[in-house]
Amino acid sequence: MRTTTRQWRRTSLAAAATLLATLPVLPAATPASADSAPGRASVWITNPSTKTYLSQQSPVTWKTGPAPSGSTITVDTSRRYQPMSGFGASFTDSSAWLVGTKLSADQRNALMRDLFSRRDGIGLSILRQPMGASDFTVRGNYSYDDMPAGQSDPTLSNFSIDHDRAYTIPLLKQARALNPKLTVMATPWSPPGWMKTSDSMNGGRLKPDAYQPYADYFAKFLKEYAAAGVPVRYITPQNEPLHEPSTYPGMRLSADEANAFVTDHLAPTLREQKLSTRILGYDHNWDVTSYPESFYADPATARNVAGTAWHCYAAAELVLNQTVVHNDYPNEGAFQTECSGGTWEGDEQDGFAGAMDNVINGPRNWAQSIVRWNVALDNDSGPRNNGCEGCRPMVTVSQDADSTWSYTPTADYWGLAQASKFVQPGARRVASNTLGKGSVEDVAFTNPDGSTALVTYNSGTTDRTFTVRWGKRYFTYTLAAGAAATFTWNGTQHGSTDPAAIGSVDLPFRNPDGSKALITYDSSLLARQPQVRVGDQWLGYTLPAGASLTPPTGEVALPRGSWQASASASSSDDPPTKAIDGDAATRWSSGQGMRPGDWFQLDLGSARTFNEIVLDTSASSGDFARQYEVYTSDDGTTWGKPIATGPGSTVTRILLPTTTARYIRVVNKSDSGSWWSIHDVSVLAPDGKVTSNAGVTKGVQRKSAQLPDGTRLSATYNSGSGTAAFDVRWGGTTYGYRLPAGAAAIFTTRSA
Repeated sequence: MRTTTRQWRRTSLAAAATLLATLPVLPAATPASADSAPGRASVWITNPSTKTYLSQQSPVTWKTGPAPSGSTITVDTSRRYQPMSGFGASFTDSSAWLVGTKLSADQRNALMRDLFSRRDGIGLSILRQPMGASDFTVRGNYSYDDMPAGQSDPTLSNFSIDHDRAYTIPLLKQARALNPKLTVMATPWSPPGWMKTSDSMNGGRLKPDAYQPYADYFAKFLKEYAAAGVPVRYITPQNEPLHEPSTYPGMRLSADEANAFVTDHLAPTLREQKLSTRILGYDHNWDVTSYPESFYADPATARNVAGTAWHCYAAAELVLNQTVVHNDYPNEGAFQTECSGGTWEGDEQDGFAGAMDNVINGPRNWAQSIVRWNVALDNDSGPRNNGCEGCRPMVTVSQDADSTWSYTPTADYWGLAQASKFVQPGARRVASNTLGKGSVEDVAFTNPDGSTALVTYNSGTTDRTFTVRWGKRYFTYTLAAGAAATFTWNGTQHGSTDPAAIGSVDLPFRNPDGSKALITYDSSLLARQPQVRVGDQWLGYTLPAGASLTPPTGEVALPRGSWQASASASSSDDPPTKAIDGDAATRWSSGQGMRPGDWFQLDLGSARTFNEIVLDTSASSGDFARQYEVYTSDDGTTWGKPIATGPGSTVTRILLPTTTARYIRVVNKSDSGSWWSIHDVSVLAPDGKVTSNAGVTKGVQRKSAQLPDGTRLSATYNSGSGTAAFDVRWGGTTYGYRLPAGAAAIFTTRSA
């Protein structure tokens, strides 16, 4: 990991006063650091290229009247969205050990003030704590109920959190004392090994007879942490449940297994034990939306979860999937619970860019929290428990030549600081447009005290001058390439805002309890939903987990006897023919990470009529195309324009208008480190038998809107308690739509 050349370090308070005078110290400030003078906004800058870190600049003065032409960020504080728990990181075992045992008491106290004090530091307000060992521990694996190999403890008589009492819990208590509004969430990387099929914390699945002991394990942990002075507000059942590491703690937990565990064991146990801790689902990457949505599609499970926990380890543009899931189930919260930068990003400037992307675009897509990974690591990005190499912490704790330990903030620290110091717990994100990648990106918040914070970052390569408009006021500012600026101000917005200036539309719906289910939509979401081309229009739709969109007649699978398959690239062991052999245990695989332009092709043997293509990757759940286009051809040479596009999924169902062609080509449009695999391909044709769409319609609400680019959308929300069924006129054909309780469907029309 590249250590910043700027040696920003805290030393012992007993150090020479002359040395202390040379150390940059964060200036004391009110939580929002808003300029109290009327008509002005405070400005705080970080620019790694000039070694400027959270430096307060001269305030800017608001002006009234017509704003100058050019790039404008419009803030509308009358349009409010999700509440913020805050910004933070994780005291992994490695982090807590370094801070708790290697730094002197004075250094440790200084660091904790820098991290958690709203007045003297950057005011971190959330910590996500591993329950037992993760991939960052000092002395290998441990749980709170370890047993010798082959032995078990179903009554948990051996349970103890003593490991955490040594240096982790004291730091958590100190953090809570410095920031009483601190939120603590907790996540296991693995249950105790004896609960698993592997009899180890590495790998394996949860044994069927361990579901209840594991729920009891959670309850004991929560009670003992609370008794130790660290109440836990949220838990997740499993860290990264779709990943089963063999060298560090982890466990594969399918969506069905997680739903059963939460519904039948964990949630009832928390209720019986009178524990108010809330459960978040998933806790994994942006690229699989069906897993978290499966919690909401089942009403029994939906009542027991408070939202989705997301990790950022997928293509950056997939952060939009947080909004996709929110719009599919608009009453459910979103939390980003892990996002690590590292040496793979490049130098300090690149790392800061990654942190600012997370800080800005996470909340813009409904995240109530932004949690980086390790609070502290050493110069070798450790101690590691066979985990991430090159992960970057918030601070590096290192030993000098004279054996003195000290700490150095990293790009992650300064990135979080641009938001955490100014956005108070309980703040609401408010509407603002963004100038986008390669220009000035932003996110805005209104704090509980009424102040406003606008966080901006210039992701371009040249200085950018832009105007900030708020109601009838504006100011103009120039931000250097790669620099971040946070503007804060007090006061009330005067004057209305043209919705076109924001670029998105809000569609509020009513819930039976009087609360509001709010859908937001902008043109960037078009790429995250299936679309088909009908004549000169693209027709799009969303399909939440548990929903279905069916044609007016039934379907039958076309026979495969005359099919041939080919692909742009194949693994030597997985040729294209394995995708059409009718055996879901075999697969075609690209043999390399997905790249735009990769294709898989079917020759149906003769021209056939069909209206649906199904690509099943269930046995390799992460290997689906992240974005696809579908082409057809009569001769296998002339392909024309795509007839369908959309995001992939574990089972990608591509609905089409009735189409006749001999050749079908599916083209991947996105990068991914995963191989592209298809276990089974089906092509379906109408069977002519009329289907029924009978169902509950009570609670269905509808609204429509138009985006500034002309895209028309219609949204249907089911506020009832049962599945709603209704007809959808789509492409000249009436389809049947079934929508689970609490879900919403969005249909779009735009010019092709």
